[in-house]
Amino acid sequence: MGILLEKAGGGMVREENVKLMSKIAIYEKRKGKTEIPMNAYYKGDYVRLNSLKAVVSATVVFVLVAALVIVHKLEYILANVLKMDYKKLVILILAVYGIWIFLYWLIARILYAKRYEASRSNIIIYNHNLKKLQEENRKEVVKTKGGVVIGDDFIDF
Repeated sequence: MGILLEKAGGGMVREENVKLMSKIAIYEKRKGKTEIPMNAYYKGDYVRLNSLKAVVSATVVFVLVAALVIVHKLEYILANVLKMDYKKLVILILAVYGIWIFLYWLIARILYAKRYEASRSNIIIYNHNLKKLQEENRKEVVKTKGGVVIGDDFIDF
């Protein structure tokens, strides 16, 4: 079936195992860096956690932009400090903040849900390849000990 390659230690390595290990290593180095940590979460938990992070960062951005607007309009604010209707101003700021946070949260939820779903097929293939490699390695160990693998059982002669 597969071509056997000589290992440095004297054992034999099957070509299929080398290909499988290469696939696993390439995935881990590229997409796996972001997708494997996702696999530690349920979809809902992953989406909620990252949506919360997005809301926190959106709040920081909102505060920074508000500070810039205040600095930019500082002359107007100081000139009209006694004439301003602070109740309307606070309601306006809270309304803008609410809309900003809601939109940011909604976009983050959609984005992270799609990202999680897109990674699922790659994770399934990765886990399948790991399981296949582990099974092949187990069979090789049994054979080197002089036994035979039948299903999940080991028979020693």
